[in-house]
Amino acid sequence: MPADKPNILLVVADQMAPFLLDACGHSGARMKHLSALAERGVQFTNAYTSSPICTPARAGFMTGLHTSTTGCFDNGDPFPGYIPTFAHYLANAGYETVLSGKMHFIGADQLHGFQRRLNTDLYPSGHLWSYPLLPAGDPEAKAFDFAPQYQPQNVGPGWSKELQYDEETHFKALDYLRHAPERPWMLTVSFTNPHPPYQVPRKYWEMYKDADMPLPDYPDGMEESYSDYDRAFLRWYGLDRAPLTDPGQVLQARRAFAALSHYIDDKLGEMLAVLEEQGLRDNTVVIFTADHGEMLGEKGLIQKRSFYEWSARIPLVIDMPGAAAGRVDTPVSLLDLPASLLDLAGQEPVRGMHGRSLLPALRGEELDGVPVIAEYHGEGIMRPSFMVRLGGWKMIYSHGTPHQLFNLDEDPQERVNRAGDPAAAEAEARLLDEITGGRFDLEAIEAEVWARLPQKQLVNAAMAANGTQWDYRPEQDVQTRYVRS
Repeated sequence: MPADKPNILLVVADQMAPFLLDACGHSGARMKHLSALAERGVQFTNAYTSSPICTPARAGFMTGLHTSTTGCFDNGDPFPGYIPTFAHYLANAGYETVLSGKMHFIGADQLHGFQRRLNTDLYPSGHLWSYPLLPAGDPEAKAFDFAPQYQPQNVGPGWSKELQYDEETHFKALDYLRHAPERPWMLTVSFTNPHPPYQVPRKYWEMYKDADMPLPDYPDGMEESYSDYDRAFLRWYGLDRAPLTDPGQVLQARRAFAALSHYIDDKLGEMLAVLEEQGLRDNTVVIFTADHGEMLGEKGLIQKRSFYEWSARIPLVIDMPGAAAGRVDTPVSLLDLPASLLDLAGQEPVRGMHGRSLLPALRGEELDGVPVIAEYHGEGIMRPSFMVRLGGWKMIYSHGTPHQLFNLDEDPQERVNRAGDPAAAEAEARLLDEITGGRFDLEAIEAEVWARLPQKQLVNAAMAANGTQWDYRPEQDVQTRYVRS
């Protein structure tokens, strides 16, 4: 094994919007460890998810492929085990590849290239979270009711299964780092916070229970500006009857989000401290990111699944020892991470990836501006839907409905839809061509989204009847772990 292959620590948060993190230049959560990492490494200030929902986003950043290529459309979808992931490539390069925490893999393959997992997943590995679509046009129909998670009576100090899971994930990761192998290793540590429920350890809640937080500005006529895409999700969540626009409610939820982000930052700090203690820091690439963001009341919306900035943007910091430090404002994608990891390990992909390596930026080179594409076709919308960002322009496209076009340099809050504006015609045609110009088979995507629903429901029923599960069961040899003689 060549000595120049660095160790890799990839830390992933869940549902973490950068717009309430001081490490990303905003007021909100105090994240001193991420701030220090950004000072030492490269911060990508315009990084986007590949899909604004957990499982498809993770399929994207494992494979470097678009959602429509992996076929992972929602939180109950697998991606094929024959598609190589960065873990497969790094294993072939001689790395020990290990996962601690949530990856939300669906299906029988619960490793996807990792040699082992240190704990099981937080969520079920079956198709249980592919919900049947409710009747179109039914004013009372809603599949999810996440609104209570954001209401003040359910937000505050407390404990949850999600917190317990992150404690276990963190403990296992620290244990691994203290006993890391001699050969190069790649450890992915994936937390579920600051994802709701917004139950916060009391220590962290006390830090933020009275904290000031930036609040959304709701302009007159906001509801009239909603797209068909927005309205579909409002109905899906039941928010058409209970909008999240009350300032007190939004403030409470944002305080909890900031507190849980601070909690994750302390976990990051402890892992970095162990790297120092073990003499590993100077030969370890550290990456911090998230799978997607969280609307947190912006535009009256909650959760993810939206292509607006609070849902689609993510933090991304890469610290590679000996590399340049600084900021990169060129838009990049979560899909760029696998190509970057392969570049680090000296591996060539056997099939083309849709991302590109970010290592040139770590060497101080300027990144070319390329279209950054995100997709979401699943629950609540059930039709091909895309986001394209190129330079300052951003398009949100949902098949069969009018698209939206924003100039983020002039309109960062995405309030002025420039679609149809003659002054924006060139940018509009360029971005629209990325979606409708033949790269994506829109009709095939829509047909597949619908066709697989009854198949997954049938498999769910059979697995329930058989009492079978795919959930990962980690092995632990307690006879060799502790004192036995």
